Amino acid sequence: MVAHFPSLNPDELLYSGIARYHQMSGNTAQKQTINELFGDRLVCATVDLPSHIRHLSERLGSLYTVEELIMKHTLFPYYSAFLPQDKARKVYGLMSEGESHGEVHALLGIPASLIKLPNYLRFCGICYEEDMATYHEPYWHRSHQIPGVCVCPIHKVALIESTVSYMTREKKFQFTPLTDLEKYSASNLCFQINLLNQYAMVAERSYEMLKSVNLVTNCSSISEMNLYKKGYLTERGRIRFLKLIQDFNDYYTQEFLEHLQCAVDGQSETWLHKMIRGNDLMFHPLRHILVADFMGLSNLNSTENFGIGMLDINGGKWQQNIRPKKTGVRTGTPIHDWKERDSLILFEVEDVVKNLKSRKAKPQRVSLAMVSKNLNKAKIPFVLEKCLHKLPKTKHFLDKEIETTEQFQIRRLEWAAMHLSERGFVQGWRLMKAAGLNKPLKEAVEMKYNQLLDSNQKFS
Repeated sequence: MVAHFPSLNPDELLYSGIARYHQMSGNTAQKQTINELFGDRLVCATVDLPSHIRHLSERLGSLYTVEELIMKHTLFPYYSAFLPQDKARKVYGLMSEGESHGEVHALLGIPASLIKLPNYLRFCGICYEEDMATYHEPYWHRSHQIPGVCVCPIHKVALIESTVSYMTREKKFQFTPLTDLEKYSASNLCFQINLLNQYAMVAERSYEMLKSVNLVTNCSSISEMNLYKKGYLTERGRIRFLKLIQDFNDYYTQEFLEHLQCAVDGQSETWLHKMIRGNDLMFHPLRHILVADFMGLSNLNSTENFGIGMLDINGGKWQQNIRPKKTGVRTGTPIHDWKERDSLILFEVEDVVKNLKSRKAKPQRVSLAMVSKNLNKAKIPFVLEKCLHKLPKTKHFLDKEIETTEQFQIRRLEWAAMHLSERGFVQGWRLMKAAGLNKPLKEAVEMKYNQLLDSNQKFS
């Protein structure tokens, strides 16, 4: 029995807890620590999906159950979210009882996936400081180690890449605590600041999946009902792929999709074609996240989002339930009455822009994509970007309100200054960190930064 295993903190990797135990134990050899915890000197250090967890739970007495360790301190909830239940149970069992090296990853298709694991463990600079203040030491957060996640889901700042390898092939038995890292020798992950909102969306949705404690999985993130409502399904059940792929690529930037290894070529059969058709294949959770956000689905784990195969069990009778009844009388605004629509849409767009600029939480950039995303889809049932040439009033308003990168950075600095001034005296670098900015700054942004420091004596 292990006498003094450290308490695992919220969102802490089991790998991190073991690393802290090794540090406090005074053991000189990592294998000695592994033998104490697992009763086996050959259990490998694994960051995301460790195994032999039942053996660890037993040696910890009643401190943590197997389910607590797997569901709260590994990446299992993230990877299992869209697995068939039999495969999810098999992965869970292998993590609990033990496995041949790499068996869990192979079962999930991770080695063959185009979406690669991070090269190194990452951390958030703000989380680091908060953990020091709350727990007196930093630790590795599991939400920072998810593929495709480049920003902290809580603080919306770029994650910092450490020098600790994510894959442990070369150091199979080494658990490295975050305290062993020279914090300022690490470097921020790089991406264009104008893509922050898209990366933040991925981080937030990944984090929500990770916090799930429900062992029941959902095999798909999209249903035929979703497709039909969005206009991507004909009444005969044919999928309008040309429109769907074009809208998908317009919704996300090409750079963003390529960085996440999720680019979609409209000229060939892609992962998106296969996912929409409901092929009997596994798709990386990151791709489910992208599709769900594009389709406007707020809850990835919702039981209402059944897969195509599940809806087809009635021999196609689903179509009878979701097709609108043809009454012969057209209701609502005629599609050709764009002048009237322009006035109605302008009102909705003004409201969205006002809400984006007045939100007390961390600012979101006023971009065409963000405005379109926040519109009430019931009132604006088409892609705003595609119809702006027919909406002169709305376009004129948006041309004035859509922010450049520099304008958005200035607004973030102003928000950060107001937010931090409530806390008392802080250093100027905290203003940069709270605003999520790095130097060098553009001239106009640098000028605003200096003005804020000069005008507010609480900053230095």
